[in-house]
Amino acid sequence: MSDYSILRAAEVSFHTNDDDKDEDTHITVTVRNRDSIIVARIDNDFGNFNKHSDNGPFNLSVVNQVAKSTIETGGSVTIRIDPNGDDTWTFNFMLQLSFADGSRLNANADGIALSDESQQQTFPIH
Repeated sequence: MSDYSILRAAEVSFHTNDDDKDEDTHITVTVRNRDSIIVARIDNDFGNFNKHSDNGPFNLSVVNQVAKSTIETGGSVTIRIDPNGDDTWTFNFMLQLSFADGSRLNANADGIALSDESQQQTFPIH
């Protein structure tokens, strides 16, 4: 594995649409490679995300410096919320992974709705 293709950094940004995130709703973002190994992660309450607002970018902790090839084919990102009571959050997200050779991989989606009844979704990385 070449040192130039190793994961060096990850960041995620959110755009809240028409339903805000309560200040005490916990968010966990987990990036996994094709072997389901966690390669980057962040979890925090982050405070309130108001309707129609941009939040981030937030830096994920790189927990396993794996090769780009193990992420670009079969890698995924899971976004999970753990509300304190009832909360529905509607949002878009953009994840960017940066590698030692200067290349990047992304994941993004628009119009996501997570709630106390539907707490997580997983998206492909490309």
